Amino acid sequence: MNVTYLTKEIESIRNGASPAGVERTDHHRQLFEVFRKIENALAVNPDPDAPETAARIDGLIEAQTVVIRTAATLPARSTEDLLYKLAIWRWDSPDLDKPVNEMNRADAIAYTAFRDLANILSDNSALKETDHSN
Repeated sequence: MNVTYLTKEIESIRNGASPAGVERTDHHRQLFEVFRKIENALAVNPDPDAPETAARIDGLIEAQTVVIRTAATLPARSTEDLLYKLAIWRWDSPDLDKPVNEMNRADAIAYTAFRDLANILSDNSALKETDHSN
């Protein structure tokens, strides 16, 4: 996965965000989809010991950081925006891959609010596999 392309895609999403009150597309969903593409690319490591693999991983992680920072700066203007903004947080939090009663208090309340929002919107597309049993 080309990091330069990812950075351009993220910048395009950011630049396409409309001011409040203007008809707009779902930028947080788009950012979440880019985040997931990067997650999938990170899961593929053809030669983990090769120096170019380390550089590739570093570039992909930096692209994820850009996604997160971009999502943080774009205000959510709908419940769907909130869901996907929180989904980026959730997918970037491996400490949440355990039962709620094993999470720290702050994570447990934020995580369950994320799950509640997904249930209210009947949208499980932002959930990880482990979220379905939690």
